[in-house]
Amino acid sequence: MNAAAAVLLTALGLAPGASAADPAKSAALTAKDLSGTWAGELAHDGETAAFALDIEPGDDGKVLLKMSMPIVHVAHQPIAKLAPEIEGDEVRLGPFRFKYDATAKTLSGVMPKELIPLYEMPVVLRRVERFDVPPRAEAEAPLVEPVWTFDAGSPLWAGATYADGVVYAGGVDGGFHAIDARTGKERWSFRAGGPIRSLATVSGASVFFQADDGILYKLAAADGVERWRSKVVEKPIVRLPFDDPKSRYDRFGSGVTVADGRLYLGTHDGRLLAVDAARGSRLWEFASGDSVLSAPAVEKGRVYFGSFDGFVYALDAEKGALVWKRDTRGAVVSTPAVDTARGRVVVGNRSYDLLGLDLATGGPAWTRYIWGSWVESSASLRDGVAYVGSSDAAALFAFDVRTGRRLWATDVHGWAWGQPAVTEGRVFVGTAATKDYLVGHRGGAFAVERATGKPVWQYTAKAADSGSYGFPGPASVGPGLVFLTGLDGRVCAFAQ
Repeated sequence: MNAAAAVLLTALGLAPGASAADPAKSAALTAKDLSGTWAGELAHDGETAAFALDIEPGDDGKVLLKMSMPIVHVAHQPIAKLAPEIEGDEVRLGPFRFKYDATAKTLSGVMPKELIPLYEMPVVLRRVERFDVPPRAEAEAPLVEPVWTFDAGSPLWAGATYADGVVYAGGVDGGFHAIDARTGKERWSFRAGGPIRSLATVSGASVFFQADDGILYKLAAADGVERWRSKVVEKPIVRLPFDDPKSRYDRFGSGVTVADGRLYLGTHDGRLLAVDAARGSRLWEFASGDSVLSAPAVEKGRVYFGSFDGFVYALDAEKGALVWKRDTRGAVVSTPAVDTARGRVVVGNRSYDLLGLDLATGGPAWTRYIWGSWVESSASLRDGVAYVGSSDAAALFAFDVRTGRRLWATDVHGWAWGQPAVTEGRVFVGTAATKDYLVGHRGGAFAVERATGKPVWQYTAKAADSGSYGFPGPASVGPGLVFLTGLDGRVCAFAQ
């Protein structure tokens, strides 16, 4: 034992009769000495979040570590059983590294990258008698049921597209369905050569989507007859299941954006393509550093898209030349929302940031931190407000597009991965969940007041026996109805 450890142990009173001058009689600090509940606050960019650890020693020399973080609804959740490493005043509990201050009786350190991936966030914990996590409030809104449902027979990840009285949805089995929006009856179906994870796009008399067989399809919207197909990825796309340690959680594929007779889309192998809409021929391509998992945005001669490499790109729409790119320092898996009037590009990443970028240069105008949560939802813009969902935060947010000021946040009790649908008075979002997750989320749907975020109605999906369930994709609105697609294979229509 070194002298520093002896001084620490004497100050702690763990070795009665020992002194700093007599380190040989000091007892070693043990996990039992650190047992109990330790609580403090995390701080970042002017905001704080409560955080606590329970350290429960066992007879085998290991401790059960439990974590609480109320802002993401985590309450005394067991996260690991491990053998602590203690040397002097240094304490290591799995990913946590602390220094014990005997005078202040604190554990101080930096939050591990496993919890806070981007920022160096200091934390100081003090022993407390107890740490109470407030009960999660239920939404005070009536439960509703769908007006109609259509069973596609296969999980529907990508979401619904409404156009001209028809709802379009593609499934994991490769089935693509056109459904009458008023009655829920199928009009026609088409079979692609691989799972469909991308949202369909309707333009004029045509509907476009890409599938995991690497093919971009163009169908006639009226009857589903294939007009052409174009190979955009050489090898079929393989998506590892969530429980695979190597999974990248690449749930979705890029939809297609139509502008000026061209199709713009991202590919799983990291390219942004411009394709002739009439013939399906390649016009140009631009290579990013990793997968492009969401549709690009096209505005006033520029194409904006995010990549799994963490960058947001702006390209010249005519030739595909780079105008600017911005490193967000976290994988970007959503479509940038472009507000030309306010000069902003709003986009989230997997480092828990929602960013407002300068439209002309890509420079950061503002950043909002979404505690403990990937931001995978594409934002919807209306009247200078960005409406966006979140993952583990399980919240739907409204932010001022120009300044980033948060206007409201509403707990929607599940992963809000899909893009919200926005009308004059309401915002609609679907949510997903998974069985036995560390937080008690649930899959379903919410309608909230656009001005305040107050829930208007809610729907709770039937929980699956295993795996994920609910509505993972974006919502779509038609006359008087909102449409969502479920992992149970159902397309659901709700009254707005």
